[in-house]
Amino acid sequence: MKVRGLSLLRVGGIQIIIDYSWFVIFFLVIYSMTEVYFLQTQGRYSTPEYWIMGLAAATLLFVSVLVHELAHSFVALRHGVEVVSIRLFIFGGVAQIASEPKSGRHEFLIALAGPVASMILACFFGGIYYLFSLLWSPSSALGVIAGCLALANAGLALFNLIPGFPLDGGRILRAILWDRWNDTGRATKVVSQIGNVFALLLIALGVVQFLLAKNLISGLWFIFIGLFMKQSALGSYQAVVLREALAGVKVRQIMTENVVAVDWLASLEELVRDYIYRHQFTHFPVFNRDELLGMVSLAQVKDVPKDLWPFKQVRDIMAPIDDVPSLKPNDDATEALSRMVSDDLGRMPVIEDGRLVGIVSRRDILNLFKIKSDLGLA
Repeated sequence: MKVRGLSLLRVGGIQIIIDYSWFVIFFLVIYSMTEVYFLQTQGRYSTPEYWIMGLAAATLLFVSVLVHELAHSFVALRHGVEVVSIRLFIFGGVAQIASEPKSGRHEFLIALAGPVASMILACFFGGIYYLFSLLWSPSSALGVIAGCLALANAGLALFNLIPGFPLDGGRILRAILWDRWNDTGRATKVVSQIGNVFALLLIALGVVQFLLAKNLISGLWFIFIGLFMKQSALGSYQAVVLREALAGVKVRQIMTENVVAVDWLASLEELVRDYIYRHQFTHFPVFNRDELLGMVSLAQVKDVPKDLWPFKQVRDIMAPIDDVPSLKPNDDATEALSRMVSDDLGRMPVIEDGRLVGIVSRRDILNLFKIKSDLGLA
């Protein structure tokens, strides 16, 4: 799988990834906690000490966000939902899953796990703050950090309970409606519309903050979150519509059987000229006569300097077939699309009993969806 960001560690088999955009919000949180919370509400420590407190609080806050996402993920795994990774990015965190919950009840439990984890953390940090207040002073450094984190985690839990996509509250509401109506598409549409309304309210609040209250940072932050929610609400509904349109469709129904294959001894110059330019594909199966050896891609060619293309052969850069993600003819089209998106692949070979029987691409799947949409069947 191609990782976009920094791969941090694995927890319970789940890859933790830090998106590059995360660093932007990390420094903004440090600044906000130091300049707005610590320096303006406290007065016992020096400015450098407050910056150290801000760094510690921001780090623990993002650990809290990670715990929030891990709670979702572990409950999802318990209910048979495969979790590939957790990505920390500018708006918090998101778990990437390879399958969907099987029922509204499962989704309810998965969605509820995050806010519950955040509230437990809020109580934990609140307890530490109370303990330091009793034994030492409410303004002690650790006590101040704990109090800040208690408020932040409580805020995170309450904000995520807003009943609109893509927030946890939206998923909880969808789970309830899904279980009541037994119609995922209808439930998703309603919750997406609610999420869109909340997104517009946040954008309006941001504009008010920006223009009337002259609060630049707060206003821009509300606007960005609102735009993110609006886009995510639309994307969530479109994903469900796509999944329903592809329900019951097998890979064998959409795969291309007459596969364009490349000989393993072909030069990279031939590969580019006679295959990539001519057929405009980015991935090709590689054969030695009738034996499937692997796959070669445009990305692998780009890693080789152009002046070496006439001298390098396909076999020098191809991925061995044992390392290539593949599909079976009876796999669901939705599963195929999910795997191609998660592995950042444009095409995947379809293999049955060790033989290449076809190849399927994202374009094939999305073309079927477009046809169904044009016919009013999606």
